[in-house]
Amino acid sequence: MRYIVIAFLLTGCISKPQPPPAAPAKVENKEKDKYIEKVEAIVSDSASALTAVVPVLDKGTVREVVEAQVTRLSGVAKPSVAKTQEFQKIIATNDKKGVEKDKKEASKVEAETDALYAMVEQKDYELMEAHTRADAEFKQKVLWQFSTAGLGLFTIGLLALAFTPFKKSAGTVMAGGMLAMASAWIFDSTWFIWIVGGSIGITALSIVYAIVKNNKSKAKEDAKADTEEQRE
Repeated sequence: MRYIVIAFLLTGCISKPQPPPAAPAKVENKEKDKYIEKVEAIVSDSASALTAVVPVLDKGTVREVVEAQVTRLSGVAKPSVAKTQEFQKIIATNDKKGVEKDKKEASKVEAETDALYAMVEQKDYELMEAHTRADAEFKQKVLWQFSTAGLGLFTIGLLALAFTPFKKSAGTVMAGGMLAMASAWIFDSTWFIWIVGGSIGITALSIVYAIVKNNKSKAKEDAKADTEEQRE
């Protein structure tokens, strides 16, 4: 019976549950990319308009302020040559219709941008919800597999406790199994990974200790038996 229990211990030591599937990677928000492209286009048009305005301004504070805004906007998106020429033509010809058309386009862009940003926020919320659900499912799988392994270790320790004289070693293995089975509380902990790794390490060391101790006890018994035979 002793050898059977040791075989069980060895099996528990070298075997392990299949690793849980990795949590799905977070999907990028494509609506956010569209929003960024829209913003860059708006910035480019604004920089183009200011670039067209600068030459007609008198030198001084106002002109310097406008030039600074062109520089600032160019850090996001460069002015468009075509748009700059379009605004220069409106200014040069005092095209009031062109000004009204540009105002309407600006209002339309504002509405489109607001609607697009609302879509970005909605998509971000959906992605956050999906990630939260996936994370919860992942933790449940880890819990189930870790608890199952703990149950196996506890059963092995129970068999050793019932059928072998090595009560202390069996108790150590059972304690490791119970630690694994009672690990549900750690999933909300910041130290989740460290606690799981530490628990697995303690359990593995407990098994190794039990095996080594059993082997030493057997060696002592064999040596004692050889001594008694030699005396006889």
